[in-house]
Amino acid sequence: MKDMESLVLDQDDETLSPAVVVATIALLGVFVVGFLVQIVGLVV
Repeated sequence: MKDMESLVLDQDDETLSPAVVVATIALLGVFVVGFLVQIVGLVV
C-alpha cells in the first residue's frame, strides 16, 4: 500500500508543478497588463 501511495504522490507532484508555473505566469501577465493600462491612462 505504501508503494501505491508514493506512486500517486509522485504523479501529483508532476502534474502540480506545471499548473503552478502556468498560474504564476498568468498572474504576472495580469499585473503587466494592468500596469500598461495605468501608464496609457496617465499619458492619455
